[in-house]
This record gives sequence, C-alpha cells and structure tokens, in this order.
Amino acid sequence: MSATLTVSIVNYKTPALVVECIDSLKQFAPTNVALQIAVVDNDSGDGSLTLIGAAHPDVRLVDAGANLGFAAGNNLVLRDCRSDYVLLLNSDALVEAGTLDRMIRALDQNPQVGAVSGRVVNASDGADQDYPCRFPTPLEMVRRALRGPQFPAEGQEAPVVLERLHGACMMIRGSLLISVGVLDEGFFMYDEDVDWCTRAGNAGWSLWLLPDARVLHHGGRSSGRAPSGQRARPELSATALRMRYELRRSRYRLYRKHRALWELCLLKLFTDLVMMLGSARAALLYLAPERREGALALLRSNLRVMGMNPFAEEAGRGV
Repeated sequence: MSATLTVSIVNYKTPALVVECIDSLKQFAPTNVALQIAVVDNDSGDGSLTLIGAAHPDVRLVDAGANLGFAAGNNLVLRDCRSDYVLLLNSDALVEAGTLDRMIRALDQNPQVGAVSGRVVNASDGADQDYPCRFPTPLEMVRRALRGPQFPAEGQEAPVVLERLHGACMMIRGSLLISVGVLDEGFFMYDEDVDWCTRAGNAGWSLWLLPDARVLHHGGRSSGRAPSGQRARPELSATALRMRYELRRSRYRLYRKHRALWELCLLKLFTDLVMMLGSARAALLYLAPERREGALALLRSNLRVMGMNPFAEEAGRGV
C-alpha cells in the first residue's frame, strides 16, 4: 500500500459515538490504501481519550488542551499531514461498505476535483438529511426559510457538482492542504467548511457530492442543535445557546472574507430581524411561569446576537 488516507475526527464529549465511528472505518476500510485515524479531543473533561484509546489503541490520540472548536481541532491533524487523501469526519457519523473506496476512486479518476462528500443520511432510518449546497447569501437563506431543507443527491446517480460540501464528511486531496490551506481557525464552529470550499472553488477546483457513497449521521450530538434543516423545538441548554451565537459569528466572518460590504450589511439586517421575531415569541413564552427561565435565556441570547458588530474581526487565527 503506497497511498494513505488520514481520517481526522474532533471529539467533544461523545466518546461512545467516536468508538462507533472508528469501528465503521475499520470495518469498511478502503481497499489498497493505508488507513490512519486521528482523534482530537477538545477538552471534553470526561475521560474521552482514555475510553477511545482503550477501544482502539492503534488510533492516534491528540489532547487539544482546550476547546479549540472544529477548525482549530482538525488543524492539529491537518497542518502536518502528508497523506494522499484526508477525510474530515464528524464524531457522530458512520461510513458504510464501499463509501471510502468510492470517494477515493472519484478523486483518482477526476484530477480537476479537489474534494468529495458522501450522501448524508439519518443514522436512524437512512432518510436523506438536509444538505445545504450553496453559499448562504441572503437570498439563499430566505429561500431555505421558505422552502426548507435541500436534498441535492435525491434521484441522482452521477456525481453532483456543488458550491459547498457537507463538513460532516468531506474527503480532500492531501495536496490541497498545501495549495488551498487548512481550515480557518477564526471559525470556532460552523461555516469553516463553507469558507474552505469557497477558497477551493476560487482556486479552480471542482467539488462533488457522490450520491452512491452514503454516510450515516446522528447530527447535533456535540452542539445540542438538531441536524441542519430539521425543525425542532429550540434547545435552551448553555451549549446550544452558545452555538446559536457562534453560528452568527461565523456567518459574519464568512461574509467579511468573501462577500461585498452591502451584502454584509444586508446580512446584519436579516439576522436582527430573525432575532427580533424570535424575541417576540420568547416574550410570549415568558407569560407561562414554567417556561419563564427558558424564555429569559433565549431573550438574552437573542440580544447578544443583535449586539454583535459584523464588521469587527474577532479573536482567532485566520488563513
């Protein structure tokens, strides 16, 4: 085996899911390609590395020392990686038989393709999950709000060319980590995959979704949020509320990097409108004594988002 595939998994308090994820990688390992697996623990504080290491002693374990987020956590593996292929895989995802081989084959046979992703489906029932596939312009966000989830692999057999790939499972040519660069650590969580895909597209690379390469995804286990596109009652845990803030913070950073100033201003207006509507709903919830605490937490979260300065660079190491 001369070629190598490195799989990077970032863990935050999901050791059992990581063990299950690694089980699937080993069970359905690629043919004639050496498999290397690295797990980065973002300061889970629950003995995650000990549990994962006991189940899979041959896996490289990296203690991040702090909760660095998705981008910076993955970069601990990516920055010095020299493998032919690199797979970013969520801790709550599983591969199926043939998934890795199909992804590697697509890269081998199509030199213009820089990265590929598998079809992301529910781990529970195999139904397609929402797969955002376009840059999140204001018009696109309104379209998603009105029409709901996207399923670009539905009814397709041939590869689908997309603007962005799903960060839950994205296989990259190893050489692109040198030319395009690693993930932007200014994104704590969310939109780092959109940023990387945009940079790759701007450099002339194609991005493919492979409908016949399935990835099972639980979704939302680390963040406390429902899988993208699924409508659910708002989760009001401290982690979930922080992720609501990080999503907007990341979106502003994405626009500062890739869009015009007027689009950033429009995004701010759109975001504040959504927060105000959400605050009106929270105010109604406040009238019910049993839901008062949650309503206050949601209101404080919305006000924090509305108070963000979209033009300000925040702490974080950019690319």
